[in-house]
Amino acid sequence: MNSAFLQSTVAQAAPLAEVCQQEQRFREAIALHGAELARFMAGYERDEAKRRELLQELQLALWQSLAGFKGDCSLRTWVYRVAHNVGASHVQRSLRLREGKGLDLEELEASESASLSDQGAAMQQTERAIDLARIMGWIHRLKMPDRELMLLYLEGLDAAAIGEVTALSARNVATKIHRIKALLAAKHRAGSA
Repeated sequence: MNSAFLQSTVAQAAPLAEVCQQEQRFREAIALHGAELARFMAGYERDEAKRRELLQELQLALWQSLAGFKGDCSLRTWVYRVAHNVGASHVQRSLRLREGKGLDLEELEASESASLSDQGAAMQQTERAIDLARIMGWIHRLKMPDRELMLLYLEGLDAAAIGEVTALSARNVATKIHRIKALLAAKHRAGSA
């Protein structure tokens, strides 16, 4: 057999094996974390149609990124890093388009009421659904770093895992989550009294 032919065949097989491994990792990531990712992306986009597009964008970015996944962190951490980047980019694009402004913790504390005008349909649902919509509305009004912390927390990540995704210290994450939870609890008590 010709050695040049053999080298060519081996060179062509290597990228194919990498693509197969990438495909396997992608399927594993979606099987294990697909539902989490869908909920996580809901924190970045309220509109259902735009949310589906955002989820497709995330899946494409995840597929592309897995070619560079070396296993230096867990697959879950990798998936959330990609989701964080896609979500943050989406919010930045949205803000540029509508030139809106999110609220930081202090601004949210200062605001007297959270509007449910765009969630009028939620008023017809159970009290729990109303409470959840109200809380998610407040979370959506937070600036992106704080919003993202809460969304990751609501997905069940601990402070250390959130720190890996966001590049913050676990202590900083825990402190911010504690402050946000206290703020949301106070707003919830004030809104349901």
